Amino acid sequence: MEEFKGPRWWFYNMSNTGQALFDTLFMAFYASFLLPPAEKISEGMIQFISDKTFFGVLTILGLLMIFGRLVDAFADPLIASLSDRSTSKFGRRRVFLMAGGFPLAFFTVMIFFPPVGSTSIFNAIYLAIIFGLFFFFYTIYVAPYLALIPELGHTEKQRLNITTVQGYFALLGGGIALIGGPLLYDMLKKPFGPVGAFQIMAVIMGGIGVLFLYLAVFAVDEKRFSDAKPSTIPFWESVKITLNNKIFLIFLITNMTFWFIFNTVRSSVIHITLTLLKGTEGDASLYNTLFFAGSGLFFIINWFLSKKLNKKTLMLLGLGSFACVSLLLSLTGLAIIPIDPKVWGLTLFALCGFPVAIFLVLPNVFVSEICDVDFKKTGERREGMYFGVHGFFVKVTLGLSAAALAFFYSAFGKDITNPLGVRLTIVAAAVVVLIGLIVFLRYPVLNEEKKTPVSSA
Repeated sequence: MEEFKGPRWWFYNMSNTGQALFDTLFMAFYASFLLPPAEKISEGMIQFISDKTFFGVLTILGLLMIFGRLVDAFADPLIASLSDRSTSKFGRRRVFLMAGGFPLAFFTVMIFFPPVGSTSIFNAIYLAIIFGLFFFFYTIYVAPYLALIPELGHTEKQRLNITTVQGYFALLGGGIALIGGPLLYDMLKKPFGPVGAFQIMAVIMGGIGVLFLYLAVFAVDEKRFSDAKPSTIPFWESVKITLNNKIFLIFLITNMTFWFIFNTVRSSVIHITLTLLKGTEGDASLYNTLFFAGSGLFFIINWFLSKKLNKKTLMLLGLGSFACVSLLLSLTGLAIIPIDPKVWGLTLFALCGFPVAIFLVLPNVFVSEICDVDFKKTGERREGMYFGVHGFFVKVTLGLSAAALAFFYSAFGKDITNPLGVRLTIVAAAVVVLIGLIVFLRYPVLNEEKKTPVSSA
């Protein structure tokens, strides 16, 4: 077995740019495109789906996200098991990367092309199909991609290097979408109108993203760089073994709370800019620039902190800091804050980079570590299932966070004259991540050599 290094190592990690670009393009713009603020409708945007509330808590947009995330969630363990047990001559992970890349790009773009140019139930039906297909092919690509981390990185140091570099490329992909997206929109808005600007921007982003996705396909030769063998454990038995791992469950619950708050803040940037900061979509590009620049800076700081602190302590710092910064962000624009709202917003978005940098690197290292513990017990390499079950619950969490966002926006307001829903969404997310912090206190510190618990403090 050869050591995975050189240009192939870089190409594999660079593919994380593509999946992060598509994920961010979707999550950052779907709400503002499909359900724009009233002020933007008067400028030419279209409300493609109804914003009415059903049974007091449900909205069309929330139901669409829950449906899409359920498709994604149930696909995660299924694809994971198929990947673990695959005997394809192209490699048990690589064949899925080949199959998932182009459809993922296509269905991301199609989110921005509803068939009816007004509020319509037909748009809701169309979007339900597109959301489901987007999330399905996202899983086909991402779950096997992540399962390669512990197979290509054979030591914790190698895995930490992989996940750190992947974190930088995730920032690049997110930055292309969050910074380049609004800039393209502003450039295209005048000649093509606001809806056309969104659509052309999505097509351009799709073309860039798909090129990154296929770098990993050409880079990874599993026969040369991995000695992992196909698993023989049936699907349901594999799921059961995974969910009975108590250490994994503690980590899983904690990581779910991070994704709840991260998705909430990421999806709220444009509405925070428009309603609390009284800015424009172009201004959102500046805030996103600081958000990602802050993350890049904190990658370096966190690397030094990792020399002094163990992984558990860094995770706890990430959870606590994200809760504090989010609570402060919810106060943006209020009279009790004696600081210019723009300065306040710029500072807090930059500080969000600290927890984001931690969670772009460490979770996949934790899962890889847990896979090693499992291998010592079962004799089976089931990286796909662990990443798949992890993905299942994260996707459910993302759907719930999106539904919560839609509920708060619809029930309490999302406009400049009434932004209470925007504030409450961020507060709710901060409460959720504090729960995750409490749960993670029970995660044991593992012996790095033997991969056995040595304490829970």
